[in-house]
Amino acid sequence: MKFTTIEGHDRPLAILKRALANRTLAHAYLFSGEPGIGKKMTALALAAAANCSAADRDGGCGECPSCRKVAALTHPDVQMVMPESENEQLLATWSSKAVEKASDEIKIDQIRQAQERLTLTPSEGSKKILIVDGAETLNASAQNAFLKTLEEPPGDTLIILITSMPQSLLPTIRSRCQEIGFLPLPRRTLTQALMRRRGLSAEDARFLAALAQGSMGRALAMDLEQEKKDREEMRTLWSGLAERRPGEVLALAEALAKDRDRLERLIAIGVEWIRDALVFRVTRDEQLLVWGRGGDPRPEEQAPLQRMLADMDLLTASREQLERRVSAQLVAENLLFQLGRG
Repeated sequence: MKFTTIEGHDRPLAILKRALANRTLAHAYLFSGEPGIGKKMTALALAAAANCSAADRDGGCGECPSCRKVAALTHPDVQMVMPESENEQLLATWSSKAVEKASDEIKIDQIRQAQERLTLTPSEGSKKILIVDGAETLNASAQNAFLKTLEEPPGDTLIILITSMPQSLLPTIRSRCQEIGFLPLPRRTLTQALMRRRGLSAEDARFLAALAQGSMGRALAMDLEQEKKDREEMRTLWSGLAERRPGEVLALAEALAKDRDRLERLIAIGVEWIRDALVFRVTRDEQLLVWGRGGDPRPEEQAPLQRMLADMDLLTASREQLERRVSAQLVAENLLFQLGRG
């Protein structure tokens, strides 16, 4: 695995390459940034470079046994700690009941086991490396137990914490790491990567790049046809609300309430559409939109500005109510009746 396989993130990569070249790697790094943005891939690339005998300015060679083992997460000197619920390899060996009880936290026992392994002499590489993926899930006991290792790391040790919520970590944890922030990738970078990796047209690639909000992982995982289908469903639903009778609106709200996740998704698309309408009204620039205009104006684009802002507030409030576990039926009914008002 080489640094050249990572899209964007020029500043973080420059910092790490310089440290490798000058042999001045910190004993502990904190990689922070949005989920799916490339932090984990960078951590693995750094782990590969640190233990690759043929490493150059672009990191590990990507071909030697050491690099291949790091990529496969089988290198004996590179360990990764994460919540049980996120560890697919671990869950694959568990019963269904055990999987249901998998913890969403990183517990103190996991940290203690990792600490014990760090004290061992490297068996194949030059460094013992610990990657903590989802460091924000370290519970209080695990964070406190981790402090001693960060203060006095054993031997040739490299520790990398990965998190999307650095503020959730103890200040004493953060102060003992060199923090490197990963910014969302530019839309252009994501578009080009999607065209190259997934063979998408420029239009489809721009669409997914806009939805991904700077996250390469999210962009690569998105189902293009499903995303289009969801937006067409929202357009059809919204454009016909004003003509529906009250009984029909109630029936529609009941149907939506049965699938809370679906309702949340349609609300998110509604927020996205109004955002597009507001941006287009101000800039007239289609390149700034998430979802191209394509076809007849949407109902929200025809509305007065105050109505658009009121609908945005309504959608945002509905999403917050669902997050607070308010009845989905009540949320859906209020939302549909308000959106369909004349």
